[in-house]
Parts: sequence; C-alpha cells; structure tokens
Amino acid sequence: MIMLFIILIAAAVALLVVGVGVERGGAVARELGERLRRMAPQEDAPLREVERDRRLSVIPWLDQALRNVRVGERLEMLLYQAGVGLRAGSLIMLCVLFAVGGYIIGLAMSHRVFPAIVGLAACGPLPLLYVMQKKSQRMRAFAREFPDALDLLVTALRAGLSFTAAMQIVAEEAPEPVRGEFAVTVEEQSLGLDPREALLNLTRRVDVLDLRFFATAVLLQRETGGNLAEVLANTSALIRDRFRVLGDIATYTAQGKITGLILVCLPIFITLFMLVLTPNFFKPMLDSDSGRFALWFAAGMQTAGILAVRKIVNIRV
Repeated sequence: MIMLFIILIAAAVALLVVGVGVERGGAVARELGERLRRMAPQEDAPLREVERDRRLSVIPWLDQALRNVRVGERLEMLLYQAGVGLRAGSLIMLCVLFAVGGYIIGLAMSHRVFPAIVGLAACGPLPLLYVMQKKSQRMRAFAREFPDALDLLVTALRAGLSFTAAMQIVAEEAPEPVRGEFAVTVEEQSLGLDPREALLNLTRRVDVLDLRFFATAVLLQRETGGNLAEVLANTSALIRDRFRVLGDIATYTAQGKITGLILVCLPIFITLFMLVLTPNFFKPMLDSDSGRFALWFAAGMQTAGILAVRKIVNIRV
C-alpha cells in the first residue's frame, strides 16, 4: 500500500514537471519563431495581421474549457498582476496536482476518507494562494513607490516637458514595478492607442486605489483644463496623507492583531504541549470518535475566530 502511494506521488510530480516544461517550451518556441520571422526577408511577402497569442493554455481542450467558463481571463490578469510567468492552464494543473497530492498524503497518514478530503481541500488552493500573495506583494510595492514616481512626473512637467515625455521619464527612472507598468502605457500610446484608453488599461492592470486617483485627475484635467503639474502635486500630497492615515490605523489596531494572534496560537501550543508531556492523557481525544469530532469542531471555531478578528482589524481607507 505504501509503495502505491509513493508511485502515485512520483507520478504527480512527473506530471507537474512535464506540464511546466511544456508551457515553458511553448513560450520559448514562440519567441524563437517570432525572431526568425522578423529576420526573414519580407519584401514580396503579403501583409498579414499580427495577433497576440491569447491562448490560456497550450493544451487545446483546456484552453477551450477555460474560455467557456470565463475564468481564464481573470486568472491571466491575476498571474500578470502577480508577475508570475505562467498561463492560466498551468495554474489550474498545479492546483489539481496539489489537490491530488494532499488527498494521497491524507489517505496515507490516516487511512480514512474524510482526512484525505480535508487534505485535498487544504492543498488544492495552495498555488492560487501563492499567486494571490505574490500579487499582494507586487501591488504593495507599486503603492509604496508610486508617490515618488508622481513627484518625478510633476518635476518633469514643471520643467516644460509634455505629459507623454514625462511618462517616458517615469518609465525609465522609476523603480519596479512602477517602471514596467508605465513603460507599457507609454508603449501603448506610441503605438497609436488613445491616451484615455492607455490610462484605463493601466488602472485595469494595477489594482491600486492611488493609481485610480492619478488616472481620474489626469482625465479630468484633459476634459476641463488647468495646471496638470499642480493637480498631480495635490494628488501626490493626498496619497501621502492617505499613507499616514493607514500608518495611524495600523498603530491603533496593533493590539487587536496581537490579541487575535495569541488567541489563535494558544490552543495549538497547549495541544502540542499536552501531546509531548502527557501523551497518555491526550490519547483518548485521538482514539475516540467524540474526541476527534471535538478537535475538528475546535479547528472550525478557530478558523471562524481568525476570520472575525481579521474582519474587525482590517479597516480600509
């Protein structure tokens, strides 16, 4: 039985490696083919429309399935915002492989179906949670560097440069990820996209509230007129004041966060303490059905408590 579990785990890992290799290999092949097409003589060749590769997966049936359920575009945007070089199909396959691995581990450790299902439910979303965490980190980095980028933009405008030229300076001088996103916006404008659409695309790619303030200010100035440098300077001051308020809120809610952390960790530490020092005293909780039910119920209540405390201390400004 143990050998079967080992074989299944090895097969899951092999599928994961093959899936990632296929995705990366397809991307490299497409890039190489594009370079060869650019190098080839095009004098007598007929004009063709250049289309972006919008496949959600290199596997045709998975790509079609993701398009039918309309979640592929959201996953693609999530992966882009996280800065992860995967397709939506690769993320789905990773979630499936992690779920299978969690089910096998739970079944191997307990030899019961319910813990195996719990392992499946716990391990399946791990790749998605990782991508969401990477997105959160990247968006926080953007929000942290954005006020300095606005100051650079205001300085360029006051020096007499146009808005597009000032955006180009930000795209060259600002730190990542601000530089990369502004570079995409400048490139879209240089390719003929309307500046309004380019700014709206920037707000769609970057899930930061401060950027929406910036885009709204620029679009209103284009419609109503006025001193754009002064408007953006006021926007930068507003964003900095917002950061100050967020810092004050973090200070005021620190006690609640520490209290919630202690209340969450205390039962876990007590359980581990009893398991190590008095295993015979705690053993009936693991051997009896009522004891295991009590432990699962306590875990559910702990999860509810975590969500409640997080909801209380999470104040949005």
